[in-house]
Amino acid sequence: MGESEGTHPRDSAGLVGRSLAAPGDIRALPAPDERPVAEVGLVVLRGDGPARLAARAIAGLAGRWAPWPLLVAGEDEPVGRLPASVVDLAVDGLIDPDAPVQMGAKVGANVGLATRVVAGLGRLNWLAGGTAVDQLSPAEVADRLEARLAHHGAEGTVAHVVRSIGRTLPIFHGGGPVGGALADQARYQANRHGKVVSWAAATPDLRHGEVCSWGQHGDVTRQVFTAVFLRGGHESAADGEALDRYVELLDEFVASVLVIEAGDGDPLVDTCVLAVLAEQIGLGLALTEGYDPAPAPGLEWRV
Repeated sequence: MGESEGTHPRDSAGLVGRSLAAPGDIRALPAPDERPVAEVGLVVLRGDGPARLAARAIAGLAGRWAPWPLLVAGEDEPVGRLPASVVDLAVDGLIDPDAPVQMGAKVGANVGLATRVVAGLGRLNWLAGGTAVDQLSPAEVADRLEARLAHHGAEGTVAHVVRSIGRTLPIFHGGGPVGGALADQARYQANRHGKVVSWAAATPDLRHGEVCSWGQHGDVTRQVFTAVFLRGGHESAADGEALDRYVELLDEFVASVLVIEAGDGDPLVDTCVLAVLAEQIGLGLALTEGYDPAPAPGLEWRV
């Protein structure tokens, strides 16, 4: 699907190439804000659609060290009266509007989840007063992301997943709050670019509800669904163990179980790797069927 050169004759908007350019987009991010640390009581992360997925991933990653609560809200979702100590951040605004990634986002290449997570953590870092001492620089994240994407390209990870899904319907699974955002990102990509109905679930919720749904109809679900697990360093030990057991369970009920290991081990880098791979899968589902992934009919439709 053009993984090496990032081009395809049916990809009219160049989405494949824009997605694979994520390391360069990260390197082009502006330097973190150097303003003095504010007295912060709460940080509200706002965004709709892909930006809200990015906000969820930021909150999941930064929650380990942020000295204040992080609240994810929709762009127009009321969160009540906000006191002066609240920092209200629009995730779309965390990136310089002239940065290359913004052009990619305008044509629908949602490198946003990967790059906005990086930009968001850089912005949150100054608010935390440098608390995130283990945070990688954007250049380090970009270098490691580039290496992992090259590895997955050489291994043919995306092509294998797209081929295995075929005409089945994918169910994406992740671990914890970051894995949940990544699973929803993969579903979004399959829906928007691949025009494929798909679903997503993540721990701990899947072990409270979805796990119960596989008690019957195995003869039907084996013909319909493919399970795709997105695994990386963002998972807790408990979430990782739960996903391991879920992989074993689903093997009997679905056409195939695919496990994508990001492979770097750093939570932030792995988040970026899986975000780009998820986008490549959505694009690949469209291109394999022989049509352009760029048009997204129905976006203006309202109930």
